[in-house]
Amino acid sequence: MARTSRQIQGDIYRLLVDSTLSAMISGGVYRAGMRPRDSQLEDAEVRFTTGLAGQVQTGVVTVNIWVPDIDPWGNGVLVEDSGRTEQLEAAAQEWFERVRASEMCYNFRLQQTIYTEEEPYIHQHFVVVRLAYELFDGEIKD
Repeated sequence: MARTSRQIQGDIYRLLVDSTLSAMISGGVYRAGMRPRDSQLEDAEVRFTTGLAGQVQTGVVTVNIWVPDIDPWGNGVLVEDSGRTEQLEAAAQEWFERVRASEMCYNFRLQQTIYTEEEPYIHQHFVVVRLAYELFDGEIKD
């Protein structure tokens, strides 16, 4: 049976919540739009990006891991915490490798290299993980 966007998003959300990656961030794991507006914590957000129906469903789910900027010189100029984003990029890569090897009916691959983007209006950066998926039968194995 085909799965909806919210069901697919929920599957990835649960994989992330139960991971060592979520344990190493200071905040929580949220579905898209549910992250607290003024959060200054390292939060992960799972967003259904695109999907195509068919005998084999395909699409992309994006995981963003937010990292507050830092003031390393104490002069009020906020910059990327590049050491932390580098750590989280590596941890996200390890998480992806575990997810890809899991015994689910999904076939995962990275749509692109894991990277970090800037969100200057809130003085944060975020690690971007774009998971491309193929879903074969829609039955999730627990």
